[in-house]
Amino acid sequence: MGRATFLFARLRANIYPFEIVAFASLVATVTFLRLHHLRIDWQTFEYTVPPLVPVMGKYFAIGVGLYLVYLLLRRQRVTPYIRRVLSLSWLTLTGRLWLAIIVFTYCYLWLKVCAPLVNHRLWDAAFWRLDTILHFGFSPSLFLLGLTEGTGLIGLLDQWYKLWLPSVSLSIAFFMSLPGARVRRRFVLSCVLIWVLGAWTYVSLPALGPIYAFHPHWENALPDLPEASAAQELLWGNYEKVIAGRTGNLKQFNPTLGIAAMPSLHVGVHWLLMLWIRRYARPFFVPAVIGTFLTFLGSIATGWHYAIDGYVGIGLGQLSFWLAHRTERRPQARFALAPLATTSESTGQ
Repeated sequence: MGRATFLFARLRANIYPFEIVAFASLVATVTFLRLHHLRIDWQTFEYTVPPLVPVMGKYFAIGVGLYLVYLLLRRQRVTPYIRRVLSLSWLTLTGRLWLAIIVFTYCYLWLKVCAPLVNHRLWDAAFWRLDTILHFGFSPSLFLLGLTEGTGLIGLLDQWYKLWLPSVSLSIAFFMSLPGARVRRRFVLSCVLIWVLGAWTYVSLPALGPIYAFHPHWENALPDLPEASAAQELLWGNYEKVIAGRTGNLKQFNPTLGIAAMPSLHVGVHWLLMLWIRRYARPFFVPAVIGTFLTFLGSIATGWHYAIDGYVGIGLGQLSFWLAHRTERRPQARFALAPLATTSESTGQ
């Protein structure tokens, strides 16, 4: 009995908060969707997870390369970092971090795409009214649309919004490649938290977004929004296949093409990354602030989101960052690494 207790305590000591949250979310997601009579089984895993593996490998290499460039730009030695990256402890933790990202990506995709099957209510009208109340009787969607339509600015916001995924992917790869073990764990924990909290909010407060719920307002602007309009049409076709499943006639659909407006994780994740950049890559903080602001404007002008979606996304980003930095206050021995002979901000200690 004493040996079993010792082994359990040892196992528990070697499980980090980012793993607890990720795998608890997996259990909760599968249980919740199966209780709603959705077939979440091994086939859903095969459809979404294997394609992520080569992508993760690519971004692992990119992240290390980006951090090496960062060290060179700051005129710091790269040899200590290379030794650390080649250490067994660093590589082992890297595998665990990427596994957690795969797990929360799986949960996020299936919760988002299945939201209209488990909650039929739409909050678009309420969010439109709330936007108007919060902005002193003016709709920020109509205000930004009127301000940018026909000026070329809306097209620039459309193009910037398209860059969200590569900007986020490269930023995650960079922070995943930091030398400090604890800061890497905290970073992934913050990512797990914002995406998991965001996905459950999609289910709790489903909304399509202004472009779908109030489409006539954007009809004249669509020629200036080639990226957004093409993506919105693609997602709407998939959404129609999903809601057909309410009557039991669920045809083949793409789980990566879910529609959900509340919250805006485009804005929230950029805000979260901006906070990380401010603390650990300060030379890039001003571009991160500008990029986050443009993402917020783009989310409204292109019709994807209500302003309130962005505010909630920012709140989730701030909360995730705060929670991640209040875990693991004491260094854990198993993956603790000696600091590099550089700045303390690089190690996360």
